[in-house]
Amino acid sequence: MRPLTLMCLLLASGLGCATHTSVRTEVSPAEEQPQLFLSGRVLGPKGEPIAGARVGVTPREPAWDLRGDAPRAIVETGADGSFLLGPLDSLAYSLGVYTPAGAVAFGPAVQRDREELVPPVELRLPSMAATLEGTVKDEAGRPVPEAEVRIARLAIPYDDLAYLPPTPDGRYRVSLAPGQYAVVAVAKGYMPLSKTLVVGPGGLTADLRLEKRPDAALRQEAIAWMKQSVLPLQTVEAGHGFADLQPLKKVLRDTQVVALGESTHGTREFFQLKHRMLEFLATELDFTVFAMETDVADAHAVNTYVLTGQGDAAQALAGLGFWNNEEVLELIRWMRRYNEDPRHPRKLKFHGVDIQRPVRAAESVGEYLAKVDPAFAPQVKQRLAPLADNKQWFQNLRDMSPEDMRGLSGFVQEVFDRFGALKEEYVRRSDARQWALMRQNVNVMRQLMERNVSGNREVRDRSMADNLRWALEYEGPGTKAVLWAHNGHVKRTEDDGMEWPMGRHLAQALGPKLYVFGFAFHQGGFQAWSLSRRPAEGRKGMVDFFVPPAPEDTLEAALASTGTSMAAVDLRAVPGGGPVHEWWRSLHRTRTIGSVYSDEGYPLGLVRPLEAYDGLLFVERTTPARLLLQP
Repeated sequence: MRPLTLMCLLLASGLGCATHTSVRTEVSPAEEQPQLFLSGRVLGPKGEPIAGARVGVTPREPAWDLRGDAPRAIVETGADGSFLLGPLDSLAYSLGVYTPAGAVAFGPAVQRDREELVPPVELRLPSMAATLEGTVKDEAGRPVPEAEVRIARLAIPYDDLAYLPPTPDGRYRVSLAPGQYAVVAVAKGYMPLSKTLVVGPGGLTADLRLEKRPDAALRQEAIAWMKQSVLPLQTVEAGHGFADLQPLKKVLRDTQVVALGESTHGTREFFQLKHRMLEFLATELDFTVFAMETDVADAHAVNTYVLTGQGDAAQALAGLGFWNNEEVLELIRWMRRYNEDPRHPRKLKFHGVDIQRPVRAAESVGEYLAKVDPAFAPQVKQRLAPLADNKQWFQNLRDMSPEDMRGLSGFVQEVFDRFGALKEEYVRRSDARQWALMRQNVNVMRQLMERNVSGNREVRDRSMADNLRWALEYEGPGTKAVLWAHNGHVKRTEDDGMEWPMGRHLAQALGPKLYVFGFAFHQGGFQAWSLSRRPAEGRKGMVDFFVPPAPEDTLEAALASTGTSMAAVDLRAVPGGGPVHEWWRSLHRTRTIGSVYSDEGYPLGLVRPLEAYDGLLFVERTTPARLLLQP
């Protein structure tokens, strides 16, 4: 599922969300939230007070749109480094500071349930700092005067932000602790920009390039082109033939991987359309692998079911966690029926590509080594116990010291190397395919530990790309795959805040043999985990949300202007120049919801469609996916 950590960053980028808020929960006078006052001090590395520091306080509320008169507060510290803010009308805030000397630091998140008094907070500058600098420029490379720059410390579920004062020449220069950050640039008349950067001890120079907001006349040209070029779809449901999809055979016939994105992780029609696309690609173009944004080892039970019929489909699906819904259940049952048909000698396989949850990987590796390397297995079971704990694995990783984290990562690497060194013996005691599968499970744990040790969130997307490529090799020459993941993961280019999403890695490896469909919807329902701070009665956990039509300046609104209820758009057919090309290559606001949402609203993301996608699949009105109860 798409990471939540850029939520506050996107809000700060001015991407907006109030225009598509789905549900507003009214709060009675008796339930009004208490006013909040925040106080604290900004101190140097040795505890010295910092006067004149710019303290920014950002509410941790998904509904806020931080363009223009944003609901944030900025105050300067006094001679003793102290500050006082309030009254504030939210119960949760992020704190960031920018000092007169250009240092940036972040404080702890402030969150209280219903208390009016909050203990003072301390924002201390790092003792070891690196320099991050650059210039905000326009598309012609000219400095953008009075551009505002914000530095975001990436965190879950919201990013922490420090606000820099605008400069007349667009330059910025800060010192901050080495690590991974996002830099946001905002200027009047331009689309906002967010860029993820890794700042090492030696510092980094990074210019930020803004572009003008898309022209309305170009939009009309693009809509006119779409009306002539879109492929209307008759249905999103499988089992209704492929007459309307036949034009896609020419588009997709030379591809090895067709990636199917989604702008939410809980839309029924998206899931049904992905099922139909798999049916089409398997039946008409000999695709045999279905790979999903779910953990590699968790997918093994589903693959066993679709290949052999062993086990229970619903129980295997429940092991995938978030994807436990009617639509995915019907898809894997269809895969089983397809494989049972003697007319299909090439069977469909189900693979996961994600690295989020290590439990089943750790369990299965321990079970395998007990058979092929019984002397080593007890040590593996003991050392991997923190990862194999079904209830506590996440907390186990969070509680580890950096030294213990590196130690566990080193042991996982040792296990991986042992698989290579003893391959012949392991294969003799099992078989080559089982050895390869278990070695890949160790590799997934290695990827997870790398992400945790490095703190680099982009390790996940690089790993997912590597895991798909492994699945293609594992299934043999000529294998073609359908890939299911969020729009933010399948993009061919830099995502809104992520430099190297999975799709960019795959594009580098596969080139034109990769075809990426972005998914979009105009209005309707979806299912997501609720982030609401003031939820209506009973609206907790996984709930249904409904949103009105997307704002007029969004990609979704332009697609809806074609008048089609369901459609495919081949972006490789966009003219090579002219106004239509210019509109499609420009940045546009778009829905990018993922697995969470809020009754208070949610920000919009940014996309450059012509670079991010090869095509689009659009549904005008949607409904929520249908959650299954755990078996």
